Amino acid sequence: MEKLRTAYRLNLIIVFFVLISTLWMMSGITGGPLSAGKLAMFRFFTVDSNILMGIIALLAALEQRKVLKGRKERVSPATYVLLLTGTVGVTLTMLVTIFFLEPTMAPQFGLFGLFAGSNFFLHLFNPVLSIVNFLRYEKTAEMGRIHTLTGIVPMLLYGVYYTVTAVVHSANGVVQPGYDWYGFLAAGVNSAFFVLPGVILFTWLISWGLWKLNRKNA
Repeated sequence: MEKLRTAYRLNLIIVFFVLISTLWMMSGITGGPLSAGKLAMFRFFTVDSNILMGIIALLAALEQRKVLKGRKERVSPATYVLLLTGTVGVTLTMLVTIFFLEPTMAPQFGLFGLFAGSNFFLHLFNPVLSIVNFLRYEKTAEMGRIHTLTGIVPMLLYGVYYTVTAVVHSANGVVQPGYDWYGFLAAGVNSAFFVLPGVILFTWLISWGLWKLNRKNA
């Protein structure tokens, strides 16, 4: 019960920081590189994955509160599947930023430039907090390997949107400036045939790894 209480508190903290960092970027005030004000910010998977995590954390906290108050016997397995899905999204955001975006964009934005402003929370703080909560305090012993496939759904949907947007705004196989904001298709739109499946596979490996580590800790 103590782990459940801690998970409940951490989920509320996640909701709070997702809300603050999202509103920060939406305001357009010193959001940092790879940021945009108002509705334009939703083109970034960073923002979308954090908001999704925040919504899922809120739903989980509400259910966990019912269990802690004795109004429900236990947290439903479906809630843990959602928590896995949300955690995969923000973990992907963090890893891509650290190992791909930061090195490739360092000459333009400077070292650690992608962790400035609201992106510190969206790219690092929120993901780390979500990972710690999921691996240490959320129990998914009833989840099977098949549930790891849910972790790729947000990335799959976003990948299709990103690719279609780039293809529509391309000429002679080259994406127009501003429509390949992550630089995934710098080699041309045809590289999407390799990039998209690669990112989806990488996302599933993250999902499987989080699931495996969680089961081990549980």
